Amino acid sequence: MRAVTFDRYGPPEVLTVTERKMPRPGPHDILVRVVAVAVNPVDLSVRRGDIPSPVLPAVVGWDVSGTVVEAGPRATRFRVGDRVVAARSPLSTGAGVSAEFVALDETLAAHAPVGVPLEHAAALPLAALTAEQALTQLGPDCGRLLVAGAGGAVGGFVVQLAALRGWRPGGLARAGDAATVAALGAAEVFSGSDAPPVGAFDVVIDAAGRPETMAAVRDGGRYLSLTPFAVPEPERSVAVDIYGVRTDGSMLGTLARQVDAGHLTLRIAHVLPFADVQKAHALLEAGGIRGKILLTPGN
Repeated sequence: MRAVTFDRYGPPEVLTVTERKMPRPGPHDILVRVVAVAVNPVDLSVRRGDIPSPVLPAVVGWDVSGTVVEAGPRATRFRVGDRVVAARSPLSTGAGVSAEFVALDETLAAHAPVGVPLEHAAALPLAALTAEQALTQLGPDCGRLLVAGAGGAVGGFVVQLAALRGWRPGGLARAGDAATVAALGAAEVFSGSDAPPVGAFDVVIDAAGRPETMAAVRDGGRYLSLTPFAVPEPERSVAVDIYGVRTDGSMLGTLARQVDAGHLTLRIAHVLPFADVQKAHALLEAGGIRGKILLTPGN
């Protein structure tokens, strides 16, 4: 089968489509014929060597959507023909999901949303899981919340999921994203020269690596960073935490049903073939992308 791999660290040009051995499902695994995978910021970090891969060459990618073509003898949650989404971390194995077929533990997968194209469903797992788990860290009532990077993939899901909780999140985004962020559920949007008021928020969730938004947190408040490479120093008794995502098929299934219910919107920027993976990484690295970049195996 074909897979997107890299055998050294560097710019997008180190990525190539290569032939790999077809995977076989283990006892608790499902074998998925891949329809699409998403490109995430963590993929850029691994490719550059900021987060070293445990092995080289390695396959990139966390998010996948596709169809089950085989199930292991002890796998019970899915049947052949089921449409699924999943997130699997390659950080400890180098085994990403950017391939024509992926064998993965069934506990990582969920039934895909039925109301969106299956290839678009690959935009859901990592970003939505990160957002949901970050909000869960805050408890049932976090007070006044500001989401930095509210126009991005993770930040947009944070806004939507906070609004679903009945909260009234504020959003910090580029001026061109203000209308989109408001439509996602932000009660107030700050952009451009309109900075958030100093010390006005109980909590900031930073999904964009903007440590300067620490100024918006009240004394003794909380700052939750989802970007580990841009974290402010603690000050004014503000609790500074870094959160990393945990793959969870059960939670992913709940999020997929929220898509079906019309409560979560999947935003797609580009759908490209595996052969254009270098272009996909360059686009995401350049910044300003609104929506997910998806890769498909093609023919």
